[in-house]
Amino acid sequence: MKKLIVLLILSVSVNAFALPKRFEVWFLSIDKVSWLDGVLKSQSRSDKLAQQALQCQQMGEYCFDPQVGLYKRGEQGKVQEELDLSTIENNKKYDFLEPHAGLDRQMIDCDKAQFFDIFCGKQQKKMKEGKSKLEVWVDVSSTMKQVDFNGFDNECSRERFLKDLNATCPMNQKMKVYYFEEFRKEAGSFDRVCLSGGLNNMKRIIQNLNSSKAENVIIITDIFEAEEGFINAIEASDRGVIRGLKEPFYAKDMKAQLKSVRKLCQ
Repeated sequence: MKKLIVLLILSVSVNAFALPKRFEVWFLSIDKVSWLDGVLKSQSRSDKLAQQALQCQQMGEYCFDPQVGLYKRGEQGKVQEELDLSTIENNKKYDFLEPHAGLDRQMIDCDKAQFFDIFCGKQQKKMKEGKSKLEVWVDVSSTMKQVDFNGFDNECSRERFLKDLNATCPMNQKMKVYYFEEFRKEAGSFDRVCLSGGLNNMKRIIQNLNSSKAENVIIITDIFEAEEGFINAIEASDRGVIRGLKEPFYAKDMKAQLKSVRKLCQ
């Protein structure tokens, strides 16, 4: 009886808001083969770092080496601790480490107050405010490293998916991309999608979904977020499709969905 009441409440609350015409939630599972391969690559990289002589361009309490990146220096110049960028992503103490988007990238985070910026490259055409045909919401919380991690030197499947989708559905023109963990933020580039860190708040994602004006929304998260309240909220509407519950849906499987997702931005 209690579950029925909860379901009715969720159903009323979902239908009371805008909601997209159609949305999908992809729950990514752990692919043991890919996960083990990523771990081995990570260990191999650490072994190489321990053997080579490193440069140390001082950057606060860290060193910078062109081949390695940021690291904390140990005895005899060896790596004591590699820097996990997810720990400094939202830390104002390390604002000096904020990376500029590369000029060779198509999608660049530009200053909206400027018509043209030398660090911005070619100014991108901005999507008008309001309803968009397609939005992709990508989980970037810490647990995503367990389901989508291809080693520190390689792009994750989420980044590859977004880049492939961007070829036919340009960001800020035909689609919008959002990253989320505690809060949902609009993405300006694909640079940070693999730097997973932080915890999720799926109640906020439900609220964001309820108030979304997009025609279509794709939510990419992990199987650890398949909680009863979230599932009930999705199933309370006849507009939602869930992948990854009845059978595993892996990060590599996203590529097979490109054809159908591309149609949603046209």
